[in-house]
Amino acid sequence: MIARWRAELAAFATLLLIYLATLAPGVTLWDSGEFLSAIHSLGIPHPPGTPLYVLVANVWSRILSPLTGFAFSVNLLSAICTAAACALLANLINRSTGDRIAAYAGAVAAGAMASVWSSATETEVYASALFIGCVILWIANREHDARGQWVLLGAYVSGLGFALHLTALLTIPAAIYLVVSRRGWGDLTRHLPLMIALFILGASATAFMIVRAQHDPFVNQGNPSTLSSFWDVILRKQYAPAPLWPRQAPIFIQVGNLFEYADWQVALGLAPDPPPTVFRTTLSVLFGALGVFGFVFHRRMDRRSWTAFLILFLTATVGVLAYLNLKASPSFGGSFIPANAKHEARERDYFFALAWICWGLWAGIGAVQLIRRLNDRIAYVGALAAFIPVAFNWSAVSRRIEPDASAARREGLRALDATPAHGIVLVHADNDVYPTWYLQEVENKRRDGIVVVVPLLPAEWYRAELARRHALISPDSIQKWRGTDWVVASICRNARLQNRQVVDAVLSPGNNFPSPCHP
Repeated sequence: MIARWRAELAAFATLLLIYLATLAPGVTLWDSGEFLSAIHSLGIPHPPGTPLYVLVANVWSRILSPLTGFAFSVNLLSAICTAAACALLANLINRSTGDRIAAYAGAVAAGAMASVWSSATETEVYASALFIGCVILWIANREHDARGQWVLLGAYVSGLGFALHLTALLTIPAAIYLVVSRRGWGDLTRHLPLMIALFILGASATAFMIVRAQHDPFVNQGNPSTLSSFWDVILRKQYAPAPLWPRQAPIFIQVGNLFEYADWQVALGLAPDPPPTVFRTTLSVLFGALGVFGFVFHRRMDRRSWTAFLILFLTATVGVLAYLNLKASPSFGGSFIPANAKHEARERDYFFALAWICWGLWAGIGAVQLIRRLNDRIAYVGALAAFIPVAFNWSAVSRRIEPDASAARREGLRALDATPAHGIVLVHADNDVYPTWYLQEVENKRRDGIVVVVPLLPAEWYRAELARRHALISPDSIQKWRGTDWVVASICRNARLQNRQVVDAVLSPGNNFPSPCHP
């Protein structure tokens, strides 16, 4: 058994070592602090809530955190999930083409793409979602029994993917093709009622949110304590998801963002800033050419698996672009859209991770097959191409390099240290909010201070939370939205009644935060 999986195990071990060497030692910026706080408190992070991820990570951390520390243990979960996901893809390539060297090279290159690597070294749901998605693909490729056990298992795991994160479901079109191409549509339709039941059973893990919200955990975004608010969280109503039309940015801008993000995947260490550069972009193009060669060779070697990965690539590019209808990225399109046009709050390269994985797989196949055609005895030399993104992404992707390695924790401490005893601090952005949540919930620091998230004030559930937990919002301010200034003034009035001082964590020299409250 081990001998048959040696290429896959080698890919897993290689990637895991790379991820361990670059793994974040603690909390990182953006969503990491929120997830760590939600996992620690068995809470509910931002919609759609990712309940299965919270549950699995909580159990995982309880086992490992006594040895490694809480944040590091959950970061490690991301590393293992990503390495395992790429190993499963290596097995799919190996089984379909019989080329173990190409399978190894493709898996390592896929796992070393910058966006994939970045999610593998911090607490982030996308690593676990990638693993579930690859499990779905792997199961679909195993379908060969008349009774359909693998199809039924795939339906159940897909339900688990729904309860974890919708990104996992991006692999379903390719998985359906893998099943149908071998067994025909009859195998699916015959088992459809039981498949639906098993999907619902797997997806029932989402019910954890409606149960847990009754206990009002530390992180309780959306407060899905009723059936109505539960559906609001699942459907991400808080973010007012964009329809397919009209587009939030011109289509050429949305496509341009995709190419911009592609240019970051192979050699980000050469130029970590967004604009293209001669050296980085040249290497991206050359690696892209390897991917084209691999695309062609893969088609010749095995049409079935090639078609599945083509479907996956199109789903992860055209499908994601069409469905998400993203605004222009923060770093792209400014010359072509109005100056006051809205941009995404952050770069969204990670939304296309499955596309970068397909690229890496094809590039690895292409490099090995090119060398194999020159001299079959040294085909393993082609596997060295897989380490191109490893070498040229390392300095930009590693989360162990200071001062960035501790930036999130420093930012959280800055806000909490500037908060008066038993005071209130107003915070305005994810990188202010989530590190403070992490420090309060996980490290038990400054629990006397109250963190008020200004961008969440328009949400009725959040105003109700401030009223319920801290009596900072008047009852007449919960259901009726009267504007941020009015609500902040209400917070100031109620703070005075409690002898609490309010400060605003806006950019200011040192830790001298101003007060938003006026006499």
